[in-house]
Amino acid sequence: MLKKHSVLDVPWLREKGMQHGLRYGLIIALVSTVSACSLGTQHGTYDPLFWDSGLSDMEARFELAKRSEPELIAFLRRMPKGSDLHNHLSGATYSDYLLDSAKANGLNYNLANDRFTDEKVDGQVIAFDTLVSNSTYYAHFLDTYSMRGWYSNTTNGHDHFFNTFNYMSSARRSGAEQLAEVIRRNLYQNIEYAEFMTSTAPQELSDALDKAMASFDSDDFGLEQLEACFTATETVRKDPHWSKAIRDYIGKRQDDSYALLDEATRQRVTGKNPELIIRYIPQLYRTVPLKRFFRDAVAAMMSVEADPRIVAVNMVQAEDDPHSRWQFDAQMKILDFLWTRMGKPNIALHAGELVLQGSPVEPMWNRIRDSIEIGHAKRIGHGVAIAWSRDVVGLLEEMRRRHVLVEICLSSNESILGVAGKAHPFMLYRRAGVPVSLNTDDEGVSRSTLTEEFVKAVERYPLSYRDLKDLARNSIEYAFLPGTGLYENHDYTRLRPEFLDVRNPEWQSTSLQKELLAADPKLEREVRLERAFIDFERNLAQGFREPAN
Repeated sequence: MLKKHSVLDVPWLREKGMQHGLRYGLIIALVSTVSACSLGTQHGTYDPLFWDSGLSDMEARFELAKRSEPELIAFLRRMPKGSDLHNHLSGATYSDYLLDSAKANGLNYNLANDRFTDEKVDGQVIAFDTLVSNSTYYAHFLDTYSMRGWYSNTTNGHDHFFNTFNYMSSARRSGAEQLAEVIRRNLYQNIEYAEFMTSTAPQELSDALDKAMASFDSDDFGLEQLEACFTATETVRKDPHWSKAIRDYIGKRQDDSYALLDEATRQRVTGKNPELIIRYIPQLYRTVPLKRFFRDAVAAMMSVEADPRIVAVNMVQAEDDPHSRWQFDAQMKILDFLWTRMGKPNIALHAGELVLQGSPVEPMWNRIRDSIEIGHAKRIGHGVAIAWSRDVVGLLEEMRRRHVLVEICLSSNESILGVAGKAHPFMLYRRAGVPVSLNTDDEGVSRSTLTEEFVKAVERYPLSYRDLKDLARNSIEYAFLPGTGLYENHDYTRLRPEFLDVRNPEWQSTSLQKELLAADPKLEREVRLERAFIDFERNLAQGFREPAN
């Protein structure tokens, strides 16, 4: 007859129970009921695993998973994570796959400028095969094309990060290839929705807007010219040809990416209820002249109007660049001007991605507040400089009241800004009741994944399994999906009346529920997420196996 497992045989649990009292005491009590036959063995002693069948409490399973990073990765990779809301598609591709594209495109490599090239082998230009067969050259390539090569005794992480984009395009990896790569990665991690920052309109639209704005001088373009310039673009804005051109542009990239997927994977992202939904956000550049910024903002808002797959507008490039500092106020006023005239599109803005090493304190006083109040941002990217904000208490209260989500990017903030652990405002936002989500930013450059972002959050901050579920829920609740959703007033303990039973393990949708789900994209994703949690927890109790494919 097998004895029940005793907590005395598990030193780490005994020690934790003494240190942390009731919380670990409950875990000890749960683990002590697990029979020896369900536990792994090591040198004749039994050690509980987070997928053991005798554990009924998810918090206990989560505590077991936290014992080592490999266990935590295994747990979090398969845990439903909702969405990645802050992902630059060009920075999401890994340098390894840039290498694949360069090979497919028949390119060589120029050691003098670290770019792939059509030039023939001669002097500083080496053959592709030489690049990958020479360990020194290959290591240099990987170091240059990602944050892998940044160390504190070399350059600084900020400059290394932004310099990678000077090289990456030389591999000629298409947007479709990038998208197909990230689709596979997202599906593997149980991510059900993603918004990618990328180009969303053909260059011909920018050319047409430039022609319409030709009489306005770029050097002295100012806010007093906004009305006249906007009027000058009216013919372009109202031409249905451009709406179709935008739809065709984004549709072709998406279709081309699907063609690169195998049939089974393609089926998972197409159809009425795909496992993963992809949406797009056009990017505005901070450092360009104001006339071009205005043109790009018009094109971006036209994109949102033209195609429901294009869901918001954002701004990119280094926030501490001098041009970003000089033009920030004018850019906010341009966004405000166009927002009121072009259908009030969703806006999400990078704001407060600043530290004193790269910026004086003065720009940090108002970046986040002005992005919300003038720039109409419903979501803030990074928000690292929040503590330097003028009337930080009032700002946090405003963000909580207006339900402004902060898109947290832990790996990016650590490598670019040097901000991690207690230096990061992640817990400040949580304690102040401001909604946050975890995101990758540029996962390829950072050599990270959304799973890794969750791993870092768990290892650095006091998060429970319920906290992780709420982070995942945030990423769908504050996504730019139309619909009223599942929860009442963003409260995850209050479900809308028609779906009070959706967390029942045996739930089956009624005809009314099916009708509501079909009409409400946010509701459909949130119900899907709740059911995914149930499936995940049930699978854990049944041994945590998954199909080989």
